[in-house]
Amino acid sequence: MDVVHLHTVADWFDIPKWLEALPLTISVVISIHDMWHVTGGCFLYRGCDRYAKQIEPCDPCPILRWPANRFLAKAAHSRKLRAYRNCGARMVANSHWLAEIAGRSPIAKACGGVEVIAPGIDTTVFKPQDKAPCRKQLELPGDAFVIVTGGASLTDENKNVPWLLEQLLALPDLDGIIVLAFGEGAVPVPGGLDVRFTGGIRDRRELAGLLAAADVFVSASLMETYGLTLVEAMACGTPVVAFRVGGIPEAAPDGQGAILCPLHDGAALIEAITKLRNSPLLRERLGNLAHETAHTRNAASSFANAFAQLYRECVSPREDAKRKQPALTM
Repeated sequence: MDVVHLHTVADWFDIPKWLEALPLTISVVISIHDMWHVTGGCFLYRGCDRYAKQIEPCDPCPILRWPANRFLAKAAHSRKLRAYRNCGARMVANSHWLAEIAGRSPIAKACGGVEVIAPGIDTTVFKPQDKAPCRKQLELPGDAFVIVTGGASLTDENKNVPWLLEQLLALPDLDGIIVLAFGEGAVPVPGGLDVRFTGGIRDRRELAGLLAAADVFVSASLMETYGLTLVEAMACGTPVVAFRVGGIPEAAPDGQGAILCPLHDGAALIEAITKLRNSPLLRERLGNLAHETAHTRNAASSFANAFAQLYRECVSPREDAKRKQPALTM
């Protein structure tokens, strides 16, 4: 084995301990999708910069209660710093926004900073499709204005789905609007709004058909380090409305397939959706731009080639070091 790539790990997996047991001849690449690897335990960035302190980072932790806030997060940060530095881990973020804030951590600095590789999607699956058969499959009327929202879990507070549904009540002529919400769980539905829950969708082709059936994909997420679901919607030719927060402007650039709104601005969100509803030409133009952006930037081949080059860079110095080692004599 030459390279270990940690992509997504379970909470119970003690990464620092595992890395310390790993032979130093093996290179380590760590994909960063959130802040966990560079903090004392936080996943989402909420404006706290104590993880970036050079002396006693994450002490005290504003989340943990006393007395744990004085040692747990600090100890976790210290263990990660030692383990990641000693193995020479290469860190790769999914957005420049995440790379910048993660790069402030002593852990990231000890690893030489954070690189950026945009996530890849299967563009042979996520692509524009004829809306009519997609809607027929989902039992949706052809003349309805269809809004899609969702993610892995509808009850995830960060996804902000209940708030979004309340805001959608302000749209005019609700009788002509259908909201499709995909993801595990269910949330309260305001009276007067036609919301249809699809449940969690694991089949990527099924998800692509749902996204292609929509007129717009709307996200009210309070924080995304990138926003892969937004990109999948864009790849299907469906324009996006979302908040201008975190890495979303990189995933869904304003005016290039998306309309971005100030964080938690319900009026701006409704205005953007209404514009798209009232103008099929705007939907078509943004949809085409969305498709072009996603297929050019997020093709799986580009993603794979970037990581293949990174793996080669990881292996080459170690191979050179092995060749320079003196031969053992008996």
